[in-house]
Amino acid sequence: MARLYLLGGLRLDGPAGSITDTELPGNQGRIAFAALAVERRPLSHDQLADIIWDETLPTQWKSALAPVISKTRALISRTGLDGSDVLMSSGGAYELRLPSDIWVDLENALRRLDRAEGALRHGQHADAARDATVASSILRRPFLTGIDHLWADRVRDRLADALYRCSITLATAWNELRDHQLAATAARTAIDLDPLRELAYRLLIEAEAARGDRSAAIRAYSRCVEILAEELDTRPSPETRLLAETLRRHDDDRIP
Repeated sequence: MARLYLLGGLRLDGPAGSITDTELPGNQGRIAFAALAVERRPLSHDQLADIIWDETLPTQWKSALAPVISKTRALISRTGLDGSDVLMSSGGAYELRLPSDIWVDLENALRRLDRAEGALRHGQHADAARDATVASSILRRPFLTGIDHLWADRVRDRLADALYRCSITLATAWNELRDHQLAATAARTAIDLDPLRELAYRLLIEAEAARGDRSAAIRAYSRCVEILAEELDTRPSPETRLLAETLRRHDDDRIP
């Protein structure tokens, strides 16, 4: 089965061999290949050019784009796949039509994440933890390392949000499975990814309290209070404050 890796370095494995991002025609080739693989839809020539050149097109962009596509097709053919069939050009657009049975790391991670969130909704916590663990191990890998680029940054933002969802799923599942150490670790990861969303703080507070470390739970709440005040000029939600009140009843420490 062919395999395509988009995270942690581009790589296409076919029946006759492999190609990596170092063999693609420079950063333009890497961005073009990644864009077609991530979008998985026809991109008009000018759409793809806008992505490659960050919406600042060179005067002769059409003549510059053609050899990038040609070289990429030749590399795809070297893996044993038909480059002309995989990297299609039709109706003024390019499209990457991968084999139906190909395994793509990013798509597998997102499927696993969807499955994990579904399992969590149905109370299947062990299944949720298993799928979210696999998804997070893939989503933690970097995308287009070394390329400072608008389109790549937008993809990185989407990947960070997916990793946040993985971390929330893991923290929730591990709390339910009573592995509060793992839950706390996942909740901290979620906070690092997005310190302005309160759910991760609540999961961390719950995990630390369940571990018997009320001081750590109080510190987590205090950090939530400070971040929201500094960044949004607001207070935690009633749900988060209620959780803090529960801690207050069991601890003499002052909670903001």
